[in-house]
Amino acid sequence: MNPETTQNAGGKSLRLLRPSIVVLCGPSACGKSTFAQRHFRPTQIISSDCARALVCDDERDQLFNTQAFALVHFLVEQRLTLNRLCVVDSTALTTQARKDLLNLAKKCQVPTALILFDVPLVTCVERDAKRERSVGQSIVERQFQSFEASRDAIRHEGFDQVIEFHGDDAEKVQIEILFRPVQRPQRVDAGPSRRFDRPSQPFVRRHGGNGTRVPPPANAPGTPSAQTPEERRPIAPPSALAQTPAERQIITPANPAAASPAATTQQLRPVTTPSPAAPTKVATNQPAEVALPRAGAEQPKGI
Repeated sequence: MNPETTQNAGGKSLRLLRPSIVVLCGPSACGKSTFAQRHFRPTQIISSDCARALVCDDERDQLFNTQAFALVHFLVEQRLTLNRLCVVDSTALTTQARKDLLNLAKKCQVPTALILFDVPLVTCVERDAKRERSVGQSIVERQFQSFEASRDAIRHEGFDQVIEFHGDDAEKVQIEILFRPVQRPQRVDAGPSRRFDRPSQPFVRRHGGNGTRVPPPANAPGTPSAQTPEERRPIAPPSALAQTPAERQIITPANPAAASPAATTQQLRPVTTPSPAAPTKVATNQPAEVALPRAGAEQPKGI
């Protein structure tokens, strides 16, 4: 960390640390955004105007500053936890705005740097008039007065570095960024439970009752870890265990010879026999059988 709290950066090299919070402070049209785009990556710049546009679709709408700066602080904190550099591009003219950033840096244990843009009021008004999104001369003048009134108090607010640019100093300075990561304890996030995770204890399907799966105790007999390959075969229903392979064959009327007395009484499911059909006469070459009268029986008359 640079021990100096104030330095004149005109024509010199400015050394910043990563991670850290670099606050750009000054009225509108003083050159903050141009300086940031020239010396830093687009991902390192966290602009209040961009945050306001993301929140309400209009970067000039001041009615949603609370939501816009909540987004700014969220992005800064997320980047600092990853040891990234955060360049906050806003006017930062109020004490509370700077205090919020100081508290965030203290929470994340990173250094802070404040860059003051001391540009004449006339120059700021001329630049604002040439911009596409002008804020107006009255607003620029009010911001310039607030900047002048708080310049001396800013140096005692607790920033590790306070750099002041005069005139065109911002165009001549060279930025050097040193990487000094902040060691933080690794966060262990279990995350949401996964639907298809395997259970820690094996389950055995048990027959009977309501068919629920009950986990057996650890190292209990019958668990997959304590069974042999023969014992881990699927368990058949009790009705099938009492039968032999030959007995488990389904007996149909088309194969009556394969039935045995034991098999007919222990079938897996009842066999429906067809209803007896009416007798039919079959023509054969053998003579028809005639019933003879018994001995001693009375002979019918007429014979």
